[in-house]
Amino acid sequence: MKQFKKCILNWWNDLVHRVNNKGEDTWSVACEHNNLIVSKNNREIAKLKLDQVVCVTTYKKDLVTYDPVFLCFLDENDCSIEVWEGMDGFDSFIGNELGKFFDVEPDWFASVNKGAFAENRRVIWKL
Repeated sequence: MKQFKKCILNWWNDLVHRVNNKGEDTWSVACEHNNLIVSKNNREIAKLKLDQVVCVTTYKKDLVTYDPVFLCFLDENDCSIEVWEGMDGFDSFIGNELGKFFDVEPDWFASVNKGAFAENRRVIWKL
């Protein structure tokens, strides 16, 4: 019953947020105390310890009107989190935090963002 109440409360909070924000959910990514934190409508929904990541994959998704770049982080327990261009905090994360934790090529973003309709999936870091 407790889980049911939490689901209903989350649903209600999302509905109120959408009404107040013209039907849009707000997604954000942040890095705090070596944790990658994904939030939806100002509520934390996922957390991953960056020092437990074993693989970072990137790809571009064709969404017709724009093609956001995604990053997928896989940890040692086979849990994954995806973050994408357009999330609040994404540019700050890739500019300031990504390189602190993972030795990625400086031009990884440009190489995955090349060509219309091309996914360009690649592993940019692996333990």
